[in-house]
Amino acid sequence: MSTKIDKRLNIVIPIERGHVHSMPISRAIFDKYFLTISKTFATIYAEGLGFMAGPRVAALLLKKVAQDCGEWDGEEGVANGLMNEIVRLSNVVIQDDGIWKTIPLHNAIDKDVLNEEERSEVINALVFFTCASSMHKRTDLSAVLSGMGSIWGGQTTLSDSTEFAASLPISTPEDSTGQKATASSIPS
Repeated sequence: MSTKIDKRLNIVIPIERGHVHSMPISRAIFDKYFLTISKTFATIYAEGLGFMAGPRVAALLLKKVAQDCGEWDGEEGVANGLMNEIVRLSNVVIQDDGIWKTIPLHNAIDKDVLNEEERSEVINALVFFTCASSMHKRTDLSAVLSGMGSIWGGQTTLSDSTEFAASLPISTPEDSTGQKATASSIPS
């Protein structure tokens, strides 16, 4: 998958059974959590993680930075504010009986639609995307997200999650003809 930059910077992250689609945080949310976002962003690069390892650990770094600053817990804390907003802006797009369905990420997590490894990969990648799209200049963001996309398979899209789901090919089980495939004469 290739990564391209657009005005809305919605990101799509592939998972085993489909995709996770997420929109960027609003300016108001950025303004409220700018210091934690910028410290997390700086830590990602100061530690040499960049787009190679950053998408794998960004949520862990965000939590550490927020805890170190005493801003993780509480009603207005990063856990309840920024993290919940990132999850709220995200949907899982999976196929069910050949039809792509969109499920809010929060519901997908609660119903174990994503396994533990997928949840970790998705949340970390979404936090990296949030930090990168909030902090990089637009002229640099293309290279960063292209690098992330080439390693992690993410892409950006103009489509919202419903439009994105509608654009995906629908697979239908083919009717069996009752004939068996001819065995290959090429040794394996």
